[in-house]
Amino acid sequence: MNLIGIDISIDSTGMSLLRDDELILFNFTTQKKSTGWIKKTMDSIDYEFINYSYKDIENYTENEIMKLREYDYVTDLIYKKIIGNINKKEKTIIAVENYNYGLKNTNSIVDIVCFSTLLRIKLLNVPDLEKIILISPKSLKSEVASMVYGYTLNKNGKKIINKNLNGISGGSFDKKDILVALIDMKIENKLTFILNKYKEELLKLKSVPKPWDDLIDSFFIMKTLEN
Repeated sequence: MNLIGIDISIDSTGMSLLRDDELILFNFTTQKKSTGWIKKTMDSIDYEFINYSYKDIENYTENEIMKLREYDYVTDLIYKKIIGNINKKEKTIIAVENYNYGLKNTNSIVDIVCFSTLLRIKLLNVPDLEKIILISPKSLKSEVASMVYGYTLNKNGKKIINKNLNGISGGSFDKKDILVALIDMKIENKLTFILNKYKEELLKLKSVPKPWDDLIDSFFIMKTLEN
């Protein structure tokens, strides 16, 4: 079985693909090759570097048309990476993080919907696709807390998810909490290997830098399929 988790972002889509127990990491980014974290992780992550020209176009109509063309190109890159790396003898399940309706910038939501729709249509054409699952951002946070910190069942059989070591409930996790959760998970794979290599440096930062946030999210999205 091929298991794929995708954290969709206009500027930095993260993707984790589990094939025959091998974890493959991808990042489709507008950052430069010379960016610090890119240089440090180049050997472990398959990067595709994107340059959007629509951002420089002032005419509204031309901007929107070019945006659509470039989103189509980037989503093609993602689709082709999937086709080129899955075990074609196995079925594939894909999980995608759904929209964050809490975004205050309306334009960002519209762009994400456009980008995501193009990608989802293409994902439907993946050979031997068993299904696509959409997971909301809040559900993902709760799933992360559940798989890392465990849960209990109350007398009515309701699942009560444990809080993290700082007493924060999964539904309130931020990007830093999710990074720490992966460290606390104490598992070994390609992502945790490079994460542990730089964890002291990362934990000192106020926020989680790219591409770490998108890759870690995509990994946990993929892990929901295993669980």
